Amino acid sequence: MSDKNAGIKNLIDAHSWLGVIISVALFIVFWAGSIVLFHHELQAWAQAPHFAIDREAPDLPVEQIVARKLREHQLNNQEHLTVLLADDHHPYHQIYIDLKTEEGYEGPEQVAKLLVHPKTGETLAELDDFYLADFLLHLHYDLRLPGGIYLVGVVTLIFLVLIFTGIYIHARKLIGNFFLYRNQSRRNKLLDMHNVVGVMSLPFGLMYALTGVIFNISIVFQIAFALFLYQGDQNAMLKDAGYTIVTEKPSGKPLDMQPAFDYARSVEQQTGAPIAMLRFYNYGDENAVMQTYAVDDSRFAQTVEHFYQVRDGSLVGQADAEHRNAVRTGLNAMASLHFGSFAGVDLRILYLLLGLAVAGMIVVGNLMWLDKRALQRNVSPRAIGFVASLTLGGCAGVVLATAGGFLAERVMPLALAARGDWLAYIFAALLAATTAGAFGVSDKRQFLRITLWATAALFATTVIADWVLFGARMGELWEDGVHQVIGVQTGLLVGAAACVWIAKLLGKTAGPCSGCRRRGVFAGEQLNPPKQHKRGVTKWRPLLTVKIA
Repeated sequence: MSDKNAGIKNLIDAHSWLGVIISVALFIVFWAGSIVLFHHELQAWAQAPHFAIDREAPDLPVEQIVARKLREHQLNNQEHLTVLLADDHHPYHQIYIDLKTEEGYEGPEQVAKLLVHPKTGETLAELDDFYLADFLLHLHYDLRLPGGIYLVGVVTLIFLVLIFTGIYIHARKLIGNFFLYRNQSRRNKLLDMHNVVGVMSLPFGLMYALTGVIFNISIVFQIAFALFLYQGDQNAMLKDAGYTIVTEKPSGKPLDMQPAFDYARSVEQQTGAPIAMLRFYNYGDENAVMQTYAVDDSRFAQTVEHFYQVRDGSLVGQADAEHRNAVRTGLNAMASLHFGSFAGVDLRILYLLLGLAVAGMIVVGNLMWLDKRALQRNVSPRAIGFVASLTLGGCAGVVLATAGGFLAERVMPLALAARGDWLAYIFAALLAATTAGAFGVSDKRQFLRITLWATAALFATTVIADWVLFGARMGELWEDGVHQVIGVQTGLLVGAAACVWIAKLLGKTAGPCSGCRRRGVFAGEQLNPPKQHKRGVTKWRPLLTVKIA
């Protein structure tokens, strides 16, 4: 074997082993990330059916709503008061109030997270009561694990390495075999499927790998820069990066905040960019500063951010098209690319399809690894069985758990205490049960079919529950412009149909004959010779199941 061929072989081995090691974590990242591209739509789907809203009614001035909420909750004005304003994507205000704690309290920050009706100012619920969208978002970037944000950063870094090794391995045939899809053998079909998805999604995957590494591991570089280049002055580093840091503390002298709200309206009129967020520092104090945040849709990845000193009407910070910072501009561009927020819903649907295709490519890569290792005498059957079980339990488990999360979000009573925690428990229980089942059964192909059927049933049941519980309000929601509810229902039905289709496809694959069962042969192992084994006239093409010794 030439040195060049030996190098390619080593790259292939490294590519396959690294892929197997990170496969389940990477699958979860892409699966959850694909869904939370529609984060606002998921929130609206969960919340809107519970509460009536009349789009034609005038909005209550936001300063009146804030004043009412501060009478109900004691603000710690040394911290923040944040208002996310209602818009076309999300019909309700979201208000975060950092609460004053008792003297000597050393626990976590106490924050009131309120869902507020923009027309009446009524507090509708706690934001954590509708947890599905935020849960999946956290699952995407930290796997809901302590230190998970760094783990995901390492996973995306390895994913970046896999992309480059894949390009190098197939560089010579990248163009010539672009439309190649062989149907002669199972391994060729899997390999071609893996390669086709990899090539078609290459720009998408490369973008996600780069932005994921930057978002998840940048804190490591920030610490190093702060220590060695800025002598520990983190505020100076952030200032050079284009961030405005408010360091003034409350003076204890009260101040009327009405000029701040008037200024926010004037910014909206001048720029034409609707204000999405108001954040107040030292609210109601002489040293109060208001941060306004808006997105300028007329420019790519352009935000409009002002820091307004309330007492004298001056600006202590500004970021817009005329006041740019290279670091902030770059980060905004990467965030827009990562979340697909620079275009309409059609782009996010494309992102969704590409993300799910990459998730499928990860599973196919593991199947190829299993097929190859099953032919090697020096690979332990236990190792093969472990990878097969982990692939099935981790990947199918998170899909089933997501479907269970959708149903739980819809049917759990709104008055249930710690409703968001219960959703997380249900998700974890379904994932754990599926993973345990994957390790406990021998016929993994049949177990996968059952899991897909169960997932389809949960998705369909969620849509049925929508109409049983809120069917009388569906027309009203549509007329009020809250189309997200029907949109999410459509997505759930498409997902259910896809699960049914895959389950039926798996059912067409014939299982091992009784003689094979007596010899302990299961799908995933190769017969000797594999291509000569027949059951009647039907060739058995094993799919996923592996014997666990």
